[in-house]
Amino acid sequence: MTINTIAIQSPGDMGHEIGRVLVSGGYKVVSALEGRSKRTRDLAKSGGITDVGNLENLYDDVDVILSIMRPDEALRFVNKMCDLASFHKARPLLVDLNAVAPSTALKAEKLSRVAGLDFLDGGIIGEPPRAPENRSPRLYVSGTRASELMALNQCGLDFRNLGCSCGSASGIKMAYAALTKGLTAIAINSMVTAKLHNVQNEFLDELKFSQKSLLGHLERGLPSMCPKAYRWVGEMEEISKTHEELDLPKNLFEGAADIYRLVEKSPLGKEIVEDRKLGTSAENVADVLADFLGK
Repeated sequence: MTINTIAIQSPGDMGHEIGRVLVSGGYKVVSALEGRSKRTRDLAKSGGITDVGNLENLYDDVDVILSIMRPDEALRFVNKMCDLASFHKARPLLVDLNAVAPSTALKAEKLSRVAGLDFLDGGIIGEPPRAPENRSPRLYVSGTRASELMALNQCGLDFRNLGCSCGSASGIKMAYAALTKGLTAIAINSMVTAKLHNVQNEFLDELKFSQKSLLGHLERGLPSMCPKAYRWVGEMEEISKTHEELDLPKNLFEGAADIYRLVEKSPLGKEIVEDRKLGTSAENVADVLADFLGK
C-alpha cells in the first residue's frame, strides 16, 4: 500500500504532534473535528492537520487512520467506523494506538474484520515529538499489515513492528504503563502522606539520600501527570482488566484508577499542557492534593 493521506483521531497533545511530524514528512494529515473542542481544533491547526468535518469523511481518500485517544473511547470509535464502513467502498487501515488491554484490541480487530476493515493493534510509549528535537515516542504495532507502517519512519517517527499477532503491542503497553504510571500513582499517595504528616522535607531528603533514581521519577512524573490524569483513569482500568484475564490480582490498578480520579477532580485536573499554573513540582502536587482533601 502506498500511504499518502493519514487521519488522526484525535489530534490532542500526542496526536497533533505526531500529525505535525507526518505533515513535515510530506503526508497529508486530516482529522474529523466536528463537535470537538476549540483546544483540539487549535492543536490540529498548529500541527498542519486538515479538518474534514464528520467521521464519515474519513472514508474519503484516507489510507490510514491512527486512533490516538483516551482508552475508554477507543472501542466506541472502532464501532463507529465499522458502522460507517457499510456505506463506503474505501477500506482505510485502522490502527488503534491507544492504551487498552490486549483483549480489547482483539475485540476491536474482530469488529473491524466483520466490517471489512483491516486492523492493527498499537501502543505508544514516550512523550510527544516536541519541536525542535522531534524525538519520537516508540509506536509499537502488531498485526498482519504492521510492516506497512514502517515507511512512516522515514519522516522521523519510530514505529516498531511486533509481528503478526494482534494483542502484542497492547501487551507491551500494558506492561510498561503498569510499571511507570503505577509507580506515579504510588508516589502521589506517598507524597501526600508525607505532606499531611508534616514530614515532606524529611521524606524528600531521605529519597535524595537513599533513592535518587526513584526521586527523579517522582520529580518528573508527578508534574507531567496532572493534565493527563483524566486519561489515565481508563488506562489503569485496562491494566486491571489485563491482569484479571491473566489470573493476576486486579485490585492494585483499580486503586491506581481511584488515585487518578482524585487528581482529576482536584484543581490539578483542570490544568492543560499549554498553560500550567499548578502542579509544576512534585511538592506542589502534594500541597494541592492535601488542600483539596481538606486535611
